[in-house]
Amino acid sequence: MATDPDIDATWHHMRAAIRAILQPYVQDALVEERVTDIADWLNANGWKPPILRINPLIAAGRAARDQAARKEQQ
Repeated sequence: MATDPDIDATWHHMRAAIRAILQPYVQDALVEERVTDIADWLNANGWKPPILRINPLIAAGRAARDQAARKEQQ
């Protein structure tokens, strides 16, 4: 669903949580299909994984790259 490893991990975690909630109530053969249905519905309706706090060193690097890219565009 996403190319960022952190976002992929959050989607994976969300799918595991849905799976754990459905497991007691849905037949084993249908659990994965229902999890996919719910995840697809969330994705189609604009759900985005929460953004986690970023390490300050990574944030500084991203800011520097952004500033360099903006200077190149001018």
